[in-house]
Amino acid sequence: MHADRLTEQVLQADCSDDELTALVVDLVNIRSEAGYEDDVARYLRDQMAERGFRTALQEVEEGRNNVLGVLDTGRPGPSLMFMGHMDTSTYHHVDGPPGMRSEAMVKDGWVYGLGVSNMKSAFAGYLAATDMLRSSWSELGGRILIAGVVGETERAPVGQWSGRRFRGGGIGAQYMASHGGLADYCINGEPTGLKLQRGNAGYMFVEVRFVGSAQHAFSKASAIDPLPRAIRAYERLQAWGEEYSSRHQDDVMRPLVNVGAVHGGEPFKPSRTAESCSLYMNLNFVRGQTAMAVERELSEALHALFADDPAARFEINVFLAKPPHLLEETSPLVRAMGEGHQKVFGTPIPEVSPPRYSVSSDNPIFAQYGVQAIQYGAGGINLSGGITVNEPGLGEVLGIENLASCARVYAVAAAQLLGGQGTADAR
Repeated sequence: MHADRLTEQVLQADCSDDELTALVVDLVNIRSEAGYEDDVARYLRDQMAERGFRTALQEVEEGRNNVLGVLDTGRPGPSLMFMGHMDTSTYHHVDGPPGMRSEAMVKDGWVYGLGVSNMKSAFAGYLAATDMLRSSWSELGGRILIAGVVGETERAPVGQWSGRRFRGGGIGAQYMASHGGLADYCINGEPTGLKLQRGNAGYMFVEVRFVGSAQHAFSKASAIDPLPRAIRAYERLQAWGEEYSSRHQDDVMRPLVNVGAVHGGEPFKPSRTAESCSLYMNLNFVRGQTAMAVERELSEALHALFADDPAARFEINVFLAKPPHLLEETSPLVRAMGEGHQKVFGTPIPEVSPPRYSVSSDNPIFAQYGVQAIQYGAGGINLSGGITVNEPGLGEVLGIENLASCARVYAVAAAQLLGGQGTADAR
C-alpha cells in the first residue's frame, strides 16, 4: 500500500509542459558537438544547483568536462543515477533542415533541433522527474544523481582523423565511472521511443587496409592497385555481414555489420595509382563472443576471398572495442520501469526490437562497475509515430507530450526504487 500511495502522490505532482519545453529549447540552443560539450555541462550544473544538488565538473580533458549532481535524502537507501551524453551525434548544419540545426524550433507541441532526440531532451526529463519527487522527499531514502558525460557517440581517432572531436565511444562515461560517478541503478534516456532496452551489443571499429605499390598512370600496369581489391572486399563483406549476423544473434540481440567509409589514394593527385585503400567497418557482437574472436572471423573471410590473388596484401586494425551488456529481467530496475510505464500509459512496458541493441550506449561501461542500467527515452518517435531518431527530411524532433509522459515514468520508477521497495541485489 505504501508503494501505491507513493506512486499516486508522485503522479499528482505538477509536470509543466511549458517548463519542459523551455529546458529543451535551452539545451538545443547550446551547441555541443563532440569535443565541445562544456557549455551544456555548465548549464546543467546551474540547473541542478538551483534544485539543491551538490554539483561538480569532471575534467576529462582540457576544456571538456563531465558534470555530476548529487541530491541526498539524508536517509539510508539505494542510489539512482539519471545519466546521458551531452555530445550531439552530428554537427550543426547552418542551412540544413530544422532538426539538424542547433537552433530550436517549437511547432504544434514538437521541438525540432540537433540533439533534441539524441539525447538532450532526456536531461529535461531527469530534472522534471526530480521536481515531481519533491512532494514525497520525506518518504524516500538514498540519493539521486544526474550525470552528463562527454564523448559517448560512436567515434574514435584513426589515421589522419585525430583530436578531441574524434574522441568518443564512451570516453566521458569511462572517466565518470572510474572517478566516483556510480550508483546502484542507472536510467539512461537514450532515444528508445518509450520502449525498454536492457542492454547493448558490443561493437568494434575496424580498419581493413589494402596495401599497394603505386605507379604513375603511364605505367599503371606495373602497379599493385589496392582499389579494385578494396571494392571486391566491400562487395563480399555485404553478404558476409548477413551470414555473420545470422550465426551470432541470440534471443535478445541481433548483431549488425556495416562498412561505413572508404578512403584510398590521394584525391589531389589522381595521376598516380593509390598506395593504400582502407575500408572502415562497424561490427557488433553479442554475449559469448569476444572482440578477438570477431577479428579472427573477419580475417578468415578475407583470406578466403583473396586465396586466388597472391598479390593481395591487407591488414586489420581494431581502433575501438566495447563489450556487450544485458540486464536480467529480474532486476529491481526493470521491474520499477515496468511499474512506471504501466502507471503512466496503462499498458505493459514494450521492449525494443533486436536490431536496436546494435546501437551503442554508455551503459556497458557502468555495468562493468556493477551498476544495473537500462535505456528508456522519449526521443526516437517521429511526427507520424514511427520509431526513428531522425525524421526523414527534417532531422531530430521531439514530442513534448512524449517527454512529459517519460518524465512521469522516471519519477514513478525512482519512487519505487528509493521508497523502500528496491534492493540492489539482482544483476
